[in-house]
Amino acid sequence: MSERTVLRRLMERMRADPGLLDAVVEAARSESPPIAGLPVQEVRRHIAALLAVVSAAFIDMSGLSEEDTRAADRLATDRALQGVPLAALLDGFQAARSYVLTRLMQEARAAGVSLDSMIGEIMELDRYANDLQNRLIHAYRESELSLAQSAHAARVQALRELLGGGPARAADAGLSATRRYHCLVTDIGDPREARRTEAAMALPDGVSGLVDGHWCAVTTRLPARTDPLAVAGPPVRPGDLPGVYRLCLAALASARRRGLDGLRRLTDLAMPVALDAYPDLGAVLAREHLARLDPSDEFHRLLAETALTYLDHGEHPGRTADALHIHPNTVKHRLRRFGALTDFTHQAPPGETLGRALTWHWALQTWLATPTGRRPERG
Repeated sequence: MSERTVLRRLMERMRADPGLLDAVVEAARSESPPIAGLPVQEVRRHIAALLAVVSAAFIDMSGLSEEDTRAADRLATDRALQGVPLAALLDGFQAARSYVLTRLMQEARAAGVSLDSMIGEIMELDRYANDLQNRLIHAYRESELSLAQSAHAARVQALRELLGGGPARAADAGLSATRRYHCLVTDIGDPREARRTEAAMALPDGVSGLVDGHWCAVTTRLPARTDPLAVAGPPVRPGDLPGVYRLCLAALASARRRGLDGLRRLTDLAMPVALDAYPDLGAVLAREHLARLDPSDEFHRLLAETALTYLDHGEHPGRTADALHIHPNTVKHRLRRFGALTDFTHQAPPGETLGRALTWHWALQTWLATPTGRRPERG
């Protein structure tokens, strides 16, 4: 069996391995902070396309065609639109390229193929990667030149600097220093999808564009709804937008982890953001307040879920019963059983309602996330 045949089979196997794609994505993100700031699915989408182009060119012995290089054109254009510097784009590309070639040589060695005997094939693959890199540079510079002539692109760039805490003035982004604006951050990273969303929302004012790989808008009036996941901050002066933007990014990640969608207000996501920011504290609270509960006991989990629903519905038995589709007396019975196993009480002492609800909510969410069969550990 020839070295080329062995290498082709290895590439076919690697191309079908989703774990390899994940590893290549992680390699690109780890070497380029601006790339790491993009949504993971956005980085994954482009790397999958480039891997397919290079592997198909080698496996089919067809080389890179003009149609194949469109994947590189699209990547370069998208990164320019997202405000990712060319150097950061190339850092990510080189890291991915290095990982794939290293992995391929490791797989070949494990299959008993001498690296000396397949140096020609490795050089051929590297030549394809180099051609793609040159295409990336050319397409990026063309896109950059086009954007430099656009007034809207200049406003979006000013918005990126403003939200990043840079020196840009509100006026550079088309904002008034005396008005209050909502910061809207979505889970959209594809520039084409971003343009469709922007057109569909028809925001009345402000400015919108891709910031850190997310389509963002700064506007005085929010849309009634959004189809993709989006987090909206409260109205603030332009000088306060950077802080709200950072909180919206954190809230977006928390909402995504919980499978939420649609338009979500930042203030409604305060609890998930806090829980995700300090997971160790949640484990400490669970150990202190829920030590007598067993995660593998279905009845204990039922009691914990009832208590959490009770907190989520303002500690109102009727609303809790409606949410769980049970009788209010059943809610009260479960809460009594839960209280007998913990120090939970139906009524908070005066002035301690908010702190008590936060503590118990945090402890219960952490405990319920514990795999059955073990108790939550510190750290």
